[in-house]
Amino acid sequence: MSTFVSVKLALSYIGIGCAKSVSNARKSLYGALLGIAVSLVPLIIILVVADGTISGISSRLIELSGSHIAAIKISGRQYDAGTFLDLAEKIPSYDSQNRIVTAWPERQGIGIVVGENGRAGGQIRAVTADFFKAASFDSGLLRFSSGLRESTGFSFSGNEAFMGEKLASDLGLKPGSVFRILTMSVLPNGKTVPKFSVFTLKDTVSSGYQELDALWVFVPFETGYPLLDPSSSSTFISVRTENPFSGLDSMLVLLDRKLPSGFLLRTWEDLNRSRFYSFNTTRLLLLFIGFLILLVAAVNISSAVVMLVLERRGEIAILKSTGASPACISFSFIIAGFLTGLGGLIIGLPTGIVCAIHINGLFRFVERCINIIAGFFRGFKSPDVAALSDAEIHLLDPSCYLETIPVTFDFKALFLISVGTLVLSVLVSLIPAWRAGREKPVEILRKV
Repeated sequence: MSTFVSVKLALSYIGIGCAKSVSNARKSLYGALLGIAVSLVPLIIILVVADGTISGISSRLIELSGSHIAAIKISGRQYDAGTFLDLAEKIPSYDSQNRIVTAWPERQGIGIVVGENGRAGGQIRAVTADFFKAASFDSGLLRFSSGLRESTGFSFSGNEAFMGEKLASDLGLKPGSVFRILTMSVLPNGKTVPKFSVFTLKDTVSSGYQELDALWVFVPFETGYPLLDPSSSSTFISVRTENPFSGLDSMLVLLDRKLPSGFLLRTWEDLNRSRFYSFNTTRLLLLFIGFLILLVAAVNISSAVVMLVLERRGEIAILKSTGASPACISFSFIIAGFLTGLGGLIIGLPTGIVCAIHINGLFRFVERCINIIAGFFRGFKSPDVAALSDAEIHLLDPSCYLETIPVTFDFKALFLISVGTLVLSVLVSLIPAWRAGREKPVEILRKV
């Protein structure tokens, strides 16, 4: 019965089920409710943007930059390109459970790419068509500027090459353009000499993450293998599995037993451990900042409940005089704080989710508004100054962030945020509610 009375009182405090009356404390509760709702929106957006960005970058690192499992040649006798190709072709047959989908050899090195508009450093990757099939046709993470989607079109040979869109744009290259690659070769006598190779650009590619693909130059493995000196490049066999997040340890054991000596086996977790640790640390830091915003908003509930207690002192005295217990009074104010947090959650959670779903559109809209305003103010500058600041403004620079943020929801995290909001609302209401229960009716009525 006392619980029912407490709930009835709490509802009357926030203006539900009673006649509307002028109440500054009630207005404070509504303000605290709105503060909770507003603070939840950026917290949810931070969660979704951080998770989507980390997920998008991680998937590109796993599928495009490295390997599910990399068999790196570090010692033993030197293999020619044909031996690597034959060995990679045999690897899927090693696994009787068909967990290994495909494998291809790759050699990575550094070179200078010379185009029509100048020269730039590039990461030269000698690969086979299997890489493009896995990266574009299977995982869908690599996009060709020509819109190529058929797996049969990924083959290239001789002096054909693919290049990252950013690098090709900087060098003024288009599909069909001819460019040169300068690499260094070490002669048997130890002397280092330059080596120029001429290639024709077949198409440009993009992963949607310029920091990863801005320097990519893909050449056929048979052509690039002798082009890159083994002393300044890395040669490995990239093994693609059915699921990169499960069963890799058992496949490491299998490959270690089947492959010739001289290979070092590393999973994508080993190759990118420090970067993934940095991602998770950044995510936790952003969520902590969002939690502090929520905590400040929750403190407003405490202030509103204090005002409510002061405003309802006369009512508290009458209730206590008629037999209401201190616990019943305290519980009513705790419920009032809880309902305030619940109201903020009901408004803020769906609003945050909707904003997160349309986050890419929101970013583009804000960027458009900022650029329009910036363009307006540039008109008041001299032509020379305006030309220097004519670059388009981006909230998230595409050279550092994903071009499009994948929207992913961690429902476990959303549930914890919801529970945490309600718990905070109750905790900040405890002290003022406890003081309300300790009010002495005789002293209050004497002052009335």
